[in-house]
Amino acid sequence: MTAHRLGVEIACDGPDVAHDCPASAAVLARFGSRTAEQVRADGRSDGWVRRRRDGRLVDLCPTCKTNP
Repeated sequence: MTAHRLGVEIACDGPDVAHDCPASAAVLARFGSRTAEQVRADGRSDGWVRRRRDGRLVDLCPTCKTNP
């Protein structure tokens, strides 16, 4: 039997550092997306953003990116 990597999941880091995403959102990866960069590109086409928070990059869904 051979194991194959199915890909990666990018989940929302929530509206701020103290709160989780209320929708527990994750990027819906397309069939051909295999790497984190490809999945993030899929998310950007769906309205996701990547921002710096507290010295690190976070992924925010369309709902959380509009909250302060």
